[in-house]
Amino acid sequence: MESTMESTREPIIEIQSVSKTFGDFKALNNISLDIEKGTIFGLLGPNGAGKSTLINILSCQNRPSSGSVYISGLDVVSDKKDVLSIIGVVPQENSFYDELTVAENLRYFGSLYGVTVIDIKKRTHRILEMLQLTEKKSSRASTLSGGMKTRLNIACALIHKPEVLILDEPSVGLDPVSRKALWDTIRKVNSEGTTILITTHYMDEADLLSDRILIMHRGNIVVEGTPEELKNTVGERVILITSTPGNYHDLTEQLGALENVASCLDSEKGLKITLNSKQPLEQIIDIFESGNEHIINIESNRPSLENVFIHFAQEEWH
Repeated sequence: MESTMESTREPIIEIQSVSKTFGDFKALNNISLDIEKGTIFGLLGPNGAGKSTLINILSCQNRPSSGSVYISGLDVVSDKKDVLSIIGVVPQENSFYDELTVAENLRYFGSLYGVTVIDIKKRTHRILEMLQLTEKKSSRASTLSGGMKTRLNIACALIHKPEVLILDEPSVGLDPVSRKALWDTIRKVNSEGTTILITTHYMDEADLLSDRILIMHRGNIVVEGTPEELKNTVGERVILITSTPGNYHDLTEQLGALENVASCLDSEKGLKITLNSKQPLEQIIDIFESGNEHIINIESNRPSLENVFIHFAQEEWH
């Protein structure tokens, strides 16, 4: 899907005609995509959609069979060492060492990236404060709760100040309170200017966090856009308007004539209007007012991101 919004940011990730095959299996099929600097980009799709393959290429773990990928202008194949210095990767499994303390883990990972001792100390203080781990800096990693371990994973990936942070299913196994804390953490990291790419199976997580979302299936891009744009593609938005008792006959004719009104029915609770795309509510209200109908209440049922996923699943998955 082509976005109707004008881009105001430059791309930091450029994926150009990328395919990846494993023997006879094509994991990625000639995909092209730009991810804008400073955004949170959500990557969705069922198991086997190609998400992990794409993440592995972006993190220099696999090479594309064809096509090119650039991160901040650097080629992930020919400039691999430089690319690794500007990205941080948070895998599903813990990447830190259980026997080390929180602060020791950060010192170790900082040294791997060649960060100076002075900078490690400065960054450790800042990161632990941002991720609310300061009180646990002397605790062994093995003693942390599940949510804190996830935050430590992120902290280790941030110690070298990456431009891009890749999160692979970060909230798997977390309870609702820990998930909410994780979302706050992701927003804080993004507010510092870090571009974030996140894969998730949780629709609410993708909806609440992502500036833009990509849905993949069988190595192909199914649809891409802002959460709002994607919701507008799935069709029905139902509005129930309750007004003073009256004759709705003329109103239903006028409302039904609007370009994006799919149906207009008189129900027991009021006038039920179904829209097949975004329709300015002001036009609908004007029609009521012109008919001398006093609006008492307006209820709106908007499509969710889960509706979007199911909609495209029905089209593409079968």
